[in-house]
Amino acid sequence: MENRLRNKQQLDIRVCEVIINIILPPYFIVTRKVILYIATSLDGFIARKDGSVDWLEKYNTPAEDYGYNDFLDSIDTIVMGNTSYQQILSFGEFPYKNKKCFVFANKGTESQYAEFVKGSVETFLGELNPDKNKNMWLLGGANLVRQFIGQDLIDEFIITIVPVIIGGGIQLFSEGGTELSLALKEVKSYKSGVVQIHYERKQTMNK
Repeated sequence: MENRLRNKQQLDIRVCEVIINIILPPYFIVTRKVILYIATSLDGFIARKDGSVDWLEKYNTPAEDYGYNDFLDSIDTIVMGNTSYQQILSFGEFPYKNKKCFVFANKGTESQYAEFVKGSVETFLGELNPDKNKNMWLLGGANLVRQFIGQDLIDEFIITIVPVIIGGGIQLFSEGGTELSLALKEVKSYKSGVVQIHYERKQTMNK
C-alpha cells in the first residue's frame, strides 16, 4: 500500500512537470547567460607576461567607455580568477561592490568583496540560483576562460580589440583548446581605432 501511494505521488509530480512545460509561457523560463567581455591587443594578448595591462591606459578616457558602463549595468554577477581579482584590488577602490562576485582560487580565503570558490566551473554554474545570477560577466583571466570554453559554457563573446601589438604575453585563446562555432551579432568601431566584436554561441541563438 505504501509503495503504491509513493508511485502515485511520483506519477502526479511527473504529470505536473509535463503540464507546466506545455502551458508555461517562454518568458517565465529563467535563463542564465555567461558573457565573456574582455579586451585584447591586436596580436591576441590580454596582458603582458608579468600581468601588466599598461598598454590599455591610453584608451581609458572619459570621452569614450566603449559601452562598458551600459554593459556593467546589465550584469548582476561577475566571475573571475584569483590573479585578476588581486590585480583589481591593487588598482585601489574595488569597483564592483554592488555586484555579486565569485573568485576561483585553489585555496579559499575570505574577502569583503567576493566569495571564493573552487572546483569544476560546470558544477559551479549548476549550483547557482538562476533567478539571482541571470547575466554573468566572465571577467578573466585566461585560464578560467579556457575552462569555461572547454565545457562550452560561454553564451556570448564581446571582444574589444585594441590597435596595439605587444609582441608577447598572456594569450586569450591558446592552442589545443575546444573548437566552437560562433555567430556574429555586432561589430562596433571607434575613432581611436578600437574595434569591438560581439559573437553569440550558435546554440544560444537557437534556444
